[in-house]
Amino acid sequence: MFKKIKERRFHLLVLAFLTGLFIGINVSFLSSATEPAHKYLDYFHRVYQLILTEYVDEASPKDMFYGAIRGMINSLNDPFTRFLDEKSFEELKEMTTGKFQGVGIEITIQDGQVVVVTPIDDSPAMKAGILSGDIITTIDGKAVKGMKLEKIVKLIRGLPKSTVKLQIRREGFDEAMNFELERAPVKITSVEYDIIKEKNIGYLRIKNFGSETTRDVTKALKFFNARGIKKIVIDVRNNPGGLLNSSIEISELLLERGKTIVSTRGKEGSGRVQVFKSQSEPIYRGALVMLVNNGSASASEILAGAIRDNGRGKLLGVKTFGKGSVQKSFNLDDDIGVAITVAKYYTPSGELIHKKGIKPDYEVPLEKLSESEMKNLKIVREKKILEQFVRKETEYTEETKASFRAALSKDGVILPDKTANYILKDWMYRFKKKPLYDMEFDLQLNEAIRHISSGK
Repeated sequence: MFKKIKERRFHLLVLAFLTGLFIGINVSFLSSATEPAHKYLDYFHRVYQLILTEYVDEASPKDMFYGAIRGMINSLNDPFTRFLDEKSFEELKEMTTGKFQGVGIEITIQDGQVVVVTPIDDSPAMKAGILSGDIITTIDGKAVKGMKLEKIVKLIRGLPKSTVKLQIRREGFDEAMNFELERAPVKITSVEYDIIKEKNIGYLRIKNFGSETTRDVTKALKFFNARGIKKIVIDVRNNPGGLLNSSIEISELLLERGKTIVSTRGKEGSGRVQVFKSQSEPIYRGALVMLVNNGSASASEILAGAIRDNGRGKLLGVKTFGKGSVQKSFNLDDDIGVAITVAKYYTPSGELIHKKGIKPDYEVPLEKLSESEMKNLKIVREKKILEQFVRKETEYTEETKASFRAALSKDGVILPDKTANYILKDWMYRFKKKPLYDMEFDLQLNEAIRHISSGK
């Protein structure tokens, strides 16, 4: 299959989907003009010459031209189109290799607000309790509403072990929440899988769509085949996306040859339309249910749309994020470039989900906390009850749960047993590796297993 994909003559390897921070790299440069602009170029040249000859202080040509490029890009009002200077370009390469320095959150811009698409597993952001849908209002005291994505990323990233302060607004909470996070190397493992033994159902979690994700998903599906697993749950919750070709290749592992996976359409009237169809036979034919949520974006939505529209499986969870634009990056030199939105994508049925998202077949929202529970959780946070109770060696047992509820009661905190157990377990796994899945508290996974077991 990989050889066939290599031989395709379209730009798979230079197209990438970006949700917040992930963009693919293209090593070619293309210059084109959509309309005559000699008059405006003359204005530009004249201003440049006037600054060089008349401006009172010494001016840097590099700074002026970089500023001009940023100005052109800013005029598009597209958070995903951006200039990649030397530092940004190097950061981009770090991210596409799956390792970078930061706090581990995928962000995007919606209506001028900075929205968390998802925290990355085992990152400082996830360990601190930042959630999908949180709105970042300030970074180190600076208001970020209306700020460009590139600048926001630079404010959040920094040297390892340095700290950054984020103020966050969260649905259901009247007051802002403050987090101080220590920056650290963030390593992204794109695929995890296992068998839910008590159900004999495969569980495959895809965390992002990177350069090695197809290989890892292939390995997982072959693992399930070798063990006679006829039903699987594919989890793309909080998956912010990644490479377009990765989502297409993974769709091919599950769809019959000739099935439409996705189409992309460029500028109106340009005729740039590409339809991507499965080029090979699937390697896994068993039943499947896919878990999605509001943190499932771009490439995740391509896979979800391909599975749903081709009748290959059912989607369960809540509506996806709704990021359906394609970015292509161009080198201007060895160390700088631009990433430009070149197309929007459509599901096999022709649906444009940009800014709308995909509604699952089975709507299963997470349980919401009551106002009383949220007030008591605020006390837990302020009094640092979890920090005082949990140590690295603490084990999640019936005895520990009872002791924790007693500690809450001592501090005047009243929570249902289920909520108390959940926050205890969640906090404990900030100090040790989390289990791949959680049958105790994951309502959506339990519902997916129920549906796939009943054959509905």
